[in-house]
Formats: sequence, structure tokens, C-alpha cells
Amino acid sequence: MRLALVLGFAVPFLPFLACSSDTGTPGTTPIEGDATIGDDGGVHTDAPPPPPAIGDPCRGTALPTGQHYVPTGMCARVVASKLGHVRQLAFAPNGDLFAVINDGTIRLFHDADANGVFDAADITTYASTGGNGSNAHIDGAFLYAGSPSGVRRWPYAPGMTSGGNGEDVVVGQPADGGHPLHTTHVFDGYLYVHSGSAGNAVNPMAPAYDTGRSLLRRFALSAFTPGTPFAWGAGEVVTTGLRNMVGFTRNAAGRMFGVVNGLDDIQYGGQDVHNDNPGEQVLELGMGRQYGYPFCFTAQRVVRGGNVVAPGTQLANPNFGGQDDAWCAQHSSPPATFVQAHSAPLDIAFFDTSSPQGALPESLRGGAFIALHGSWDRSPNTGYKVVWMPFDANGNPPMPTSTAAATTFPYETIFGGGDANGAKDGAWSWNGSGLGESPRPSGVAISPIDGALYIASDSGGVLYRVGVQR
Repeated sequence: MRLALVLGFAVPFLPFLACSSDTGTPGTTPIEGDATIGDDGGVHTDAPPPPPAIGDPCRGTALPTGQHYVPTGMCARVVASKLGHVRQLAFAPNGDLFAVINDGTIRLFHDADANGVFDAADITTYASTGGNGSNAHIDGAFLYAGSPSGVRRWPYAPGMTSGGNGEDVVVGQPADGGHPLHTTHVFDGYLYVHSGSAGNAVNPMAPAYDTGRSLLRRFALSAFTPGTPFAWGAGEVVTTGLRNMVGFTRNAAGRMFGVVNGLDDIQYGGQDVHNDNPGEQVLELGMGRQYGYPFCFTAQRVVRGGNVVAPGTQLANPNFGGQDDAWCAQHSSPPATFVQAHSAPLDIAFFDTSSPQGALPESLRGGAFIALHGSWDRSPNTGYKVVWMPFDANGNPPMPTSTAAATTFPYETIFGGGDANGAKDGAWSWNGSGLGESPRPSGVAISPIDGALYIASDSGGVLYRVGVQR
């Protein structure tokens, strides 16, 4: 049974059931085995890697049952810790896991002994972007990641433990201001790269949409010449009006979706409405789409003339641009849906036909997991959890509903604060088994091998695995 989340009210869920645990301590010791240096500068192991672990997702260090929440029949386990400020995660087809640290370090997790956790010998430093760490993406024989100046790539093949120095693919991308990260993915031969805004509400090209930042560009990799990186400005503009889309991905149907951190300190109609506005957008990306920033915002709960504005409506930001609601209705597309204001979504991962069966409930298939890092511009605070957003048979998510008093959201908490009596929104912490942290989810990914949901938290550098009990 699904229960919607309502602002200001605790939502009851069925109890969490415990299961067995063991633990490993991460480190940076290289993968064991004879190694050689390849012509590409990477390190290769001579022996083929052992098969990855397939089995019970409830292996690892258990969180105290009274100090966290997962839905009934599921479990959350720590499989690595003390990683630093880890951001997003990426799996290779063989189950190798890459995690990007915010200092630009790219770490490789390889479960060499197939025990289901990442021991010290399982974690190596694969590469470094030189800073500006956000995410990594494997495409064929290369690993791509954002860098301070744009995007770099390194050779990758199963068994490699180092990508060497790598090479620049894109240069000249802005990295100053409040949103410097360069999230990148490769789909169908195109390198897609996001650039966030320099500040809360900034646009040097106003009243037109900015085409230097706050957008998504793409580059045709077939035109790339090693040693001659693309200039940022030469990329094809895909979607504009994106304040800070740290996380984006593509589903099995080939549709691209992103999650956006919205404007702070919104006013509307002479009133301070920032506590419940704007809705943090979950939007579909595509050529020529425009999503409002900084001229417009997504209404979550706005009362105008005694009536509640339909959630998702694009309204004018009175603090920037001089546009009005009519302009926003014509020039800013509503999102596919949105999550609670100021919950700070940082990543999105689809559980669809591309994901294995068994480690996650089949009732969740077709939806998407979203990492909500947590708020600073809202009281009481919100986020600090991972939620599951449903998508219908046509691949579209439902829109929240609002009354004058509250907003009801269609998503469910999958990992967060609370206990056996149910989930609780906002900041939380746990402590046990010699470990503990105040989780702030920054990355989500589904293993192509064991099918479990992996969650990165950057506050304590912890990696969690969530799945069904066996």
C-alpha cells in the first residue's frame, strides 16, 4: 500500500525488519594481483576478477533499527565509510563502482572477495579531475567526469585500477560562483554537460535566457580529436533556464530527466512565500526546452486572490528580470513534477527495465529514486533522505497537490530518518557499531549485478546499500 507524504504530518509505515550484518573498513589499498602498465597508461590486473557478489542485500553493517527508516521488508546496510565528501556514484556493466569525491578524486570500488562489502583492498584511487568533483560516467572504453575547466576522460576496461592522467574533452567552462559543478553523461555518442548558475538569481543575458551557464549543452564525440578539446561555447545548447541541475540521467525508454535546486528566498504578491516555494523541479530534458530560471519559479503552494495556484504553474520571480506571469506561462515550461521546496535534490536513478530483478521490490519498478540532500532555507528543515517517485505506464510522474494549508507529494521515503513506526522528514542521525553520521544523500545508483540501491552520503562519507530482505 502506498501512502502520500503530507507537509507537517507524520505518515505511518509498516515496521522495519532486521537482518544479519558484518562489516568492512574501506581504504585505498590497490586491488590485489599481478599488475601491468598498459599502453594507455592504465594499470591492468593479469588475472580475471572473481564474480561479483550476488545475494542478500542485507550484508554489511546494520543501522540501529530505532534510528532510521526503510519500508517494511527492506534493509539498509553500510558497505563503506570514511570516504570523504563523496558525491555521485556510477556502475560499470561488470559491477565496478565509481564514486566521485568533491575534491575531484575518483575512487574505484571492486568487491574482489565477493563478500558484499568494500574492504580496504577493494578501494583504489582511479583518477583525479583536479577538483570540482560531481559525477562520473562510463561509456565504452572511457570514463568521463567534470573538471574545473570542463570535462576530462580516462581509459577504462574491467580489471584496470588506474586511468592514468587522462585528457581534456571540454575546456573553458565556467566554474566560479555558487554552483560550479560540471555534471556529465554520454548518451548515443553525445557528451552532455550541465553548467549551474553563478548565484541565486543571475543572468548576464537578461531578458533573454543565458546560453553560457544555467543550461545543458552537448558535444558530438565523433568530432572529438584527442589533444584538441572542445571549447565550452562550441557545444550545442539543449535546454536552458536550469538554475542548478546537479543530477540528470536517462531512462530505459531513452528520455532524459534532471533534478534542479530552485531559487532561494522567493517572494510573490508582496508576500514571503519561500518556505513552500519553489517546488524543486524534476524535469524532462530536450532540445529547445526552457525552464524559467531566473525569471520564473515553479509554484508549490501559492495562494493568490483567495485561490490556490495549481502546483507546477510557472510564476514570475519579482526579484529578477522584470517579467510577469503571462510571460512565464508562455516562455517557461512546467516541470514533469517537483519535490518539496528546498529539499535540494542532487541525483536521480531509474529503476526500470534496465535494472535486475530481486534486490528491490518489483512494485517500485518504473519509478525513480531521488537523493534529497536537505534544506538550509526552510523551517522546519526537509530532505535528508532518498525518495521513490512513481512514473506511470506512459513514463510520466504525477504532480503534487496543494491546499491553502499543505502540499501532498506522490513520492515515498525509501531511506531516511524515523524508526519502525514510520518515516520522519528533516535532518537525522544514527550511531552504532562504531560508525555513525548525519546522512545527507548525494548520489543514488542501482547495481547491474546485485540489483540493490546504493546511496552515497557526503556528510560522513558513507556508502549504503538498500534492498529487500532475503
